[in-house]
Amino acid sequence: MPMTSGGLNKLIEETGELLQVAGKKLAYYDTDEHPDGQGSLKERMEDEIADVLAIIEFVTQEFKLDNKKINQRIQAKLNLYRAWHRDGN
Repeated sequence: MPMTSGGLNKLIEETGELLQVAGKKLAYYDTDEHPDGQGSLKERMEDEIADVLAIIEFVTQEFKLDNKKINQRIQAKLNLYRAWHRDGN
């Protein structure tokens, strides 16, 4: 299967798949099972996150994006999310 649009099409597809699994986990938050019988929600989330991270790396390289800037943004967002989590508990 040829990769088109610098991987943007695959980025959209993979993030959509992660959204689906995350939605299932949200609906069945206190269990690892979903009635669709497709297996562990934890393992499915791990797989989909890995797929998203892989295509993000591909797109980052393809478009020659600035990894330093991206990593700075990641750290800033992690700090914000951690603060939100602390405030919510």
